[in-house]
Amino acid sequence: MRSPRQLLLDILDACQVVLDCTPVVESEFDADPYLRSHVYLHILIVGEACARMPQAIKEAHSTVPWRTITDMRNILIHVYFGVNWHRVYETARDDIPLLKAHIEAILASLPPEP
Repeated sequence: MRSPRQLLLDILDACQVVLDCTPVVESEFDADPYLRSHVYLHILIVGEACARMPQAIKEAHSTVPWRTITDMRNILIHVYFGVNWHRVYETARDDIPLLKAHIEAILASLPPEP
């Protein structure tokens, strides 16, 4: 079982991959199925780590939209052939930078692990 710190680091790492890979222009994203799959996978990782986050962390940091993130993960997993790629792109471009900032702040607030 991963610790909350490990889960937060998983989220942070996945966010960075998304930020590094997502092009500024959506048509570039649409034109590259390998890139789309890569971004998609890392958004799934974010959602899975959020789903496994202990309730105490979620309650202490209620400004993070934990449920929305987990819901998106569930949709992406279960509606694979109906993925809304525009929404994935918007998430990568608009939501991931905000989430990354939240996760960095949470990590900074945690006591060091022994």
